[in-house]
Amino acid sequence: MITKFREKIKKHFEEVIKLKTSPHSIALGFAIGTFVAIFPTPGFSVWLGLLIVLIYEKINKLSLFGAIAFWNPLFITPIFAWGYKIGDYILRTKPLMEYPIVLIDRIYYITLRLVIGNTILGIIIAVMSYFIVRKIAVEYQKK
Repeated sequence: MITKFREKIKKHFEEVIKLKTSPHSIALGFAIGTFVAIFPTPGFSVWLGLLIVLIYEKINKLSLFGAIAFWNPLFITPIFAWGYKIGDYILRTKPLMEYPIVLIDRIYYITLRLVIGNTILGIIIAVMSYFIVRKIAVEYQKK
């Protein structure tokens, strides 16, 4: 199963690189798609991707949506857990607001930590993926 998944990713990446676009456009699309996928917007990642593609025409659309597809729940689950831990570490104190309804208070507490932690992780992973994908695209286009 892992081999089949790896082959599918490799085939998709080769299709993206064969397009007549710059390595910067490919890498930028993948990096933005990575950030959108990691940012905690369950179910809205594709819609955010569509909005970004409509606003920025120079971004490689296939690499952006390829990144969103790459960061599927199998990979995102541990990242969300790490993001929560990072956000919890940053916001060690009590939440800034306390609501009289305990459920709303808990949702606010968890969501704030998840957003802060995943934003930090999303930026780091997106920047790293930009340079990795750009290097791969440059090397592949040389061939």
